[in-house]
Amino acid sequence: MRKSIFAILSAFFAPLGAFATNEGVPSYYQQNAAQTANQAAYNRQYSAQGYSQYVGQSGNKQVVGSRTYSYQVPRQTTPNLTTATSMGAMTPNGIAMPTESDKAFNVYGGYNRRFADFEFRTGVNSVLEWDDMVFNEFTVGARYNFSLRNFDLMAYGEYTYGDMAHGGLSMDYDLEPYTTLNPGDGIFTVSVGDQSGHTDHFRFGMGARHIWDIGGWKLTPIIGYEIFKHNLKMSDHYYPNQGVYIPLMTDAGNYVFGYTDPADLTTYFYSVPVGSSVDSNWYQVCMSPEDIKVVGDTTGGVGGFLGNVTSTEDWVSTLGDVPWGVPYGECVVIGGDGPILIDGTTHIYNTTWSGFYVALEIEKQMTLADKLRLYMQFSLPKYSSEGTWPRRDDWQQNPSFIDEGSNGSYAYAFELEYDYRLSERLQLALKAETNYFHVGRIPGKLYVAPYSEFVAYEDDLGNVSYVLETTAAHTENITDSLKEANWQSFGLHLGVKYSF
Repeated sequence: MRKSIFAILSAFFAPLGAFATNEGVPSYYQQNAAQTANQAAYNRQYSAQGYSQYVGQSGNKQVVGSRTYSYQVPRQTTPNLTTATSMGAMTPNGIAMPTESDKAFNVYGGYNRRFADFEFRTGVNSVLEWDDMVFNEFTVGARYNFSLRNFDLMAYGEYTYGDMAHGGLSMDYDLEPYTTLNPGDGIFTVSVGDQSGHTDHFRFGMGARHIWDIGGWKLTPIIGYEIFKHNLKMSDHYYPNQGVYIPLMTDAGNYVFGYTDPADLTTYFYSVPVGSSVDSNWYQVCMSPEDIKVVGDTTGGVGGFLGNVTSTEDWVSTLGDVPWGVPYGECVVIGGDGPILIDGTTHIYNTTWSGFYVALEIEKQMTLADKLRLYMQFSLPKYSSEGTWPRRDDWQQNPSFIDEGSNGSYAYAFELEYDYRLSERLQLALKAETNYFHVGRIPGKLYVAPYSEFVAYEDDLGNVSYVLETTAAHTENITDSLKEANWQSFGLHLGVKYSF
């Protein structure tokens, strides 16, 4: 009975044992050297449909009638971005492949040609201009792309140095009032000459890289800090020689000055020794024809016998404007025979604009080979400047005055850049840019040199006496030292970028 049971079980499990011999055996490639039906079908069908390079010999088919299997496995290849880039092919569906700018660290440098103007107006009716300046500039910078908690960020810093190659003219416009009571009434002069100088521009910032994507335009908001300096000089200025009026003097050899009391508009006249300084609200009286003796006999009327005799006589009204060129009551002026040249440096003005800024960078990968970049920046900078007027002996030197403030200040910059890939890591950059800086009315400090002047004292009897008093060097605060200042420029840039 027991034997019959084992016989029955053996007959039942025998087919299962045959299958078990293959269980757990890995598939292996067919070793049949002869061409199979699947291989023949591959040549006729699969090859025509674009399939390529299979592992195995019979395609993705089980070989009927055998225990061997083979599988088709497409060979994995890495796309050659360099080849595709060099062809300048448009990315599929407008989605840009990674470029060198997406790498972690980028350095760049280049040459700029900048065209600029600078002008400032003072509170004493003076305007100084540096016009049509041309600078050779060199820029170096670095940019780092990184992620913080899966948030893409970027940081960068750059420095630009510029040296003035040549330019137009520097100009100094001055209105010298006759009296402080009428500051708009006076003698207007302008001088022109050469100009020179250099610039320093440093800025760094951080932004949320490609935080927005609008139709392939990737936007990066940025916040940063910048320092922009331009140190400018005027030199070898031509000043107009419009003539100098002859001052009225007393018989004692003292100059005559006038003063109009604003309270009752009464004019007082004072005799001041030569070489003395007077109050700013005093004005010097000029000499008229009637104050001057003439050589000759004036009894002959117009023309008279001037110069025929060695005696001197008073000028008479019948002479008209002879011999001084002006009639009775007018100032006699000498000179006015053309401009004069003042050699050397006449003005030095070193300016700094500094402060935080906000910016927006917009990038568009046009093709795998080129990219377009837009940059916009806005700030409210602080203005600071130091002026040195070497020809002024009444001001201290280096500096003579300082203007500082931020009232009404603003600045902006725009950049348009085109980048073209030269290799996997190197690209060429072409850029056009412009910037503008402005500040309004701000105070300043004037550093006055020591000076001596005669001060008039009047006693109870109305007698006037003069005492020489010396004032030490000191600083005066000027509420409206500067009315406004403006810098504007346009630049063209050629540079390269390299990625690591």
